[in-house]
Amino acid sequence: MAEKKGTKKQDKYDEQQLASLWNFHFKNAMIEKAPYTKKWQVYMDAYNGDYFKHENLPEYRSDLVSNYIYSIIETIRPIMLDNNPKYEALPRSPEGLEFSRDLQQALSYEWDREEMQTKTSKELINSLVLGTAVFFLPWDSEDKNVKAIPVNPFNIFPDPLATSVDDAEYIIYASYKNVVRLRRKYPEKAEQLQGGSINYSELVQDNDKNARVDNQVLVLEVWTKNYEDEQNDEEKRKENKYPNGRVITLCPELGIVLDDKKNPYKDGQFPFELMKDFDIPGKFWGEGEVAQLLSPQKYLNELNNAILDNAKSTANMPWIVDKNAGIPHGKITARPGLVIRKNPGAEVRREQPPQMPMYIPTAVETYKADIEQISGIFNTLKGDSATGVYTAQGILALQEAGQVRIRLKVDLMEASLARIGRKWFNRMKQYWKEDRWIINSTADGEYDMKSFTSSALQYDYDIKITAGSTMPKNRGAMLDMMIRLAQTTMPDGQPIVDREAVVEYLPMEIKSPLLQRMKENRSNLAEIQQAIEELGQGLQELHQGLQQVAEESNQNDEQIYALIEEITSAIEHVNNQILQLKEEHDTIEEENKKEEQEDAIKREAYNRGYAEAEKLYSEEDRVGEDIDEMTRLENIGAMPDDILEGLEALTDDELALIMETNPEIMDLVR
Repeated sequence: MAEKKGTKKQDKYDEQQLASLWNFHFKNAMIEKAPYTKKWQVYMDAYNGDYFKHENLPEYRSDLVSNYIYSIIETIRPIMLDNNPKYEALPRSPEGLEFSRDLQQALSYEWDREEMQTKTSKELINSLVLGTAVFFLPWDSEDKNVKAIPVNPFNIFPDPLATSVDDAEYIIYASYKNVVRLRRKYPEKAEQLQGGSINYSELVQDNDKNARVDNQVLVLEVWTKNYEDEQNDEEKRKENKYPNGRVITLCPELGIVLDDKKNPYKDGQFPFELMKDFDIPGKFWGEGEVAQLLSPQKYLNELNNAILDNAKSTANMPWIVDKNAGIPHGKITARPGLVIRKNPGAEVRREQPPQMPMYIPTAVETYKADIEQISGIFNTLKGDSATGVYTAQGILALQEAGQVRIRLKVDLMEASLARIGRKWFNRMKQYWKEDRWIINSTADGEYDMKSFTSSALQYDYDIKITAGSTMPKNRGAMLDMMIRLAQTTMPDGQPIVDREAVVEYLPMEIKSPLLQRMKENRSNLAEIQQAIEELGQGLQELHQGLQQVAEESNQNDEQIYALIEEITSAIEHVNNQILQLKEEHDTIEEENKKEEQEDAIKREAYNRGYAEAEKLYSEEDRVGEDIDEMTRLENIGAMPDDILEGLEALTDDELALIMETNPEIMDLVR
């Protein structure tokens, strides 16, 4: 038991020693950072306009603030981040090439999921005003996602010798937390945690400095490479239990260490990233716009207030009235058309206002021009042309020329976002052990969901940002240019750009439905094309079938034509026989008529009985002969059986053709 008590006492002593050590480092870093902290407070007040306001100023004095600093920063900020950055994943080995596009889409999804567009736009205020913005990139084990947490630069205290996050020995994140919250998170330290007041107001910039807040505890989160624990002994270095660094959470004012663990990230880097406005060589912190604009802005406000005070005083100059003028006190006012009645011989006059020196308005314009020259933000960048350029292309050229300084800031910002992307990828590679669903928005405003396989993270990649992808584009000018390119054809007859490239620069409310309709039309066109191909294939098959049928039908037609010719020749032969029989029948009838005439004469010559008998005899013979003749004719005109069978085998169309060319065959058939 005594040994356990001694061990606990020793642990407490070591804990106090560790807390005291890092409290010393914290105070040292705070002293080194103090000049920046003092300037940053002034810069932030200048951006808000509070720095130029005077307290306890007399009522007759003007306190006008024309905050050009705010105007310039808010002009730069939307230009720097008008679009989402385009990530590029460059594989370090050929095996990772097939997964680079999937990784780019995953990073874009993570950017949208963490609302980095909004966070970065907000942090640009710190970058432009203070010179530096800070992001904290931890892994949230509960949410199982990477977090991008904006951190106030006032709360970051680096190693005094550091020039960047990479070469810093340690970085301390200092903040005030409620004691109740700490007791819930660290129940084993609950008895030792005691709340108090805030001693360092710069660590709570978002709160009112005059507000009385109690139950607060100063907490330091120390990220260190733990160099001080290394010994000259080689074996000691091998036994270092913090190979990737160390994370210590402590309360320096209470002498309590809340947590002490190794750096959980395999890359061994501090999870902080800086985004600077101007990167000063050899300096950890960057420089902002306000540092150079503060002086001309201050004196410009003083001149504006002097002009305003002069205008107020000269607009109502004092009156000079003799005591014996007979004008009661308070009767002279500044009312227009005022009529004053005075005693004779008395003087009533008003002082003439002095003229404003010409150098004062000139100085005002000079300071305005100085602010434009220092910031690089001219009126042409806002679309206001004072040089006689009024065409769309001319104004666009002036705006593009005015963005030269902004492009330098964008390059630094995109380099910082690329470093954030690399650390983000390291977190994904370490903690994404299972496949995930990612969602990306398409150009037509829809969303595409796909599976991201964790096997893509087994390769190494260099994460970059496409240069200038965050810069804005003059969509009107770009649309006009795209229309011209779409109307310009190449030697092969195709336009330089397609319709999708033109639609890309239309407003979103028009672009989305138009791209959707184009997508549907392409789908319908593909279906029609497929149907045409199927129809063409069917027609080809039908053509082949028709050719085969035609070949077979040609053979059948030859047989049919031969049969028709045979039938036609038979019909002609029958017709000839019929004509011959008719001629013979006519000849016989004529002979019969002659015989009848001769018989009539004979009947007249002989007696009536003999004549009647002779006549009867001759008529019976003639009737018999006629019957025999008709029977013979009928036998001759009858169709042969083989011809009748051939006619029955014909189709209706073929039979109609024969009937049309030989109508007499109908009588024969009947």
